[in-house]
Amino acid sequence: MILNAFLKDLESLVNIDSYSYDPVGKALVVQFFKEKFQSIGWLVEERFLDEKVGSALICKNTPSDTFDVVLSGHMDTVFKTGTVNERPFRIEQDKAFGPGIADMKAGLLAGFYACKQLTEENALQNAKVCVLFNPDEEISSIFSRPLLEEYAKKTRYAIILEAARINGNLVNERKGIGKYVIEFFGKSAHAAVDPQNGANAINAFIRIAQDLLKSTAPDKGTTMNIGTVEGGTTPNTVPDYVKTQIDCRFTCLEESQRLNQLIYALNDTVTEERVKIKVTGGITRPPWRRTGAGLQFCAAVDKIKEKLGIQAEWESTAGGSDGNFFAALGVTVIDGMGPSGGKWHSPDEYLNIDSIEPRVKLVSEVIKYCTQHKGDTSC
Repeated sequence: MILNAFLKDLESLVNIDSYSYDPVGKALVVQFFKEKFQSIGWLVEERFLDEKVGSALICKNTPSDTFDVVLSGHMDTVFKTGTVNERPFRIEQDKAFGPGIADMKAGLLAGFYACKQLTEENALQNAKVCVLFNPDEEISSIFSRPLLEEYAKKTRYAIILEAARINGNLVNERKGIGKYVIEFFGKSAHAAVDPQNGANAINAFIRIAQDLLKSTAPDKGTTMNIGTVEGGTTPNTVPDYVKTQIDCRFTCLEESQRLNQLIYALNDTVTEERVKIKVTGGITRPPWRRTGAGLQFCAAVDKIKEKLGIQAEWESTAGGSDGNFFAALGVTVIDGMGPSGGKWHSPDEYLNIDSIEPRVKLVSEVIKYCTQHKGDTSC
């Protein structure tokens, strides 16, 4: 039984503020896992990425530069520094609470406990396993993407330690994501006395936004959300500036490219309202689609789940993860392997305590499977 030790470690981990833009807090998370992996004889390496987000951590059981399987998870949370003081780790009945507890500090810890168990059982003597800790997933892995793609090219399998769905299900497909900022530059004027000398940025935005929304294809899984709009000063002033942020989701590369081209066709154009448009942003995560190899891996994991008595199905989700980067480079990926919880990104985020031990065992058994089927090209 590892539960008591796990919960004690989880309390220490959750009680570290590790907001995406808090490199100091994440350095403490790095140190926490460095000490953990060094205690079981693994090699550890910090990789500095950027002063805004700090360092990634790479842990491996071998000096090898290629791997049977890479486990990946993120250290950052969406909660601003200081949140831990307001609502630290606590347990109420069968749930544990705290900032980032399900998304995804419990998943990171489950990955360590699985590796610890296998190491202590001498089950990794001929295996090559790597665990990556990413400091900026919640902000689209802006700085860590090259590192993730570097390691995707070194492995056949990837296990993403994100939390299981609320119902305990696993993930084997995710939509891709595009994030864009569109700015409209017009000209201010008195709206009543001199409107003809103004260039109304809001009017241009409204017309362009309506056209963009018509380009979605819900039947293909292509959606667009105009999430924020900033602009205007007073009701009697022609607005000279608007800024909008747009989130796009898609299931295939063709749709991502279509939307990207459509949005960037607006860049540096001048509208009929004499408003100039500037576009920035782009595709932040490629789509991850189910493949034959992926489905065969899922079937193998299903057998492991059945043996362990774990009830969980497979899901496709519109939310992205670092699994998208691995899958885009041909790696066979499964996701949602961490303990289950819910209300992510909210003050009520929780973890189901009874999911901890089964998930550690599942991760452990799937790692074993990957190391034993390294040459199997059928799954």
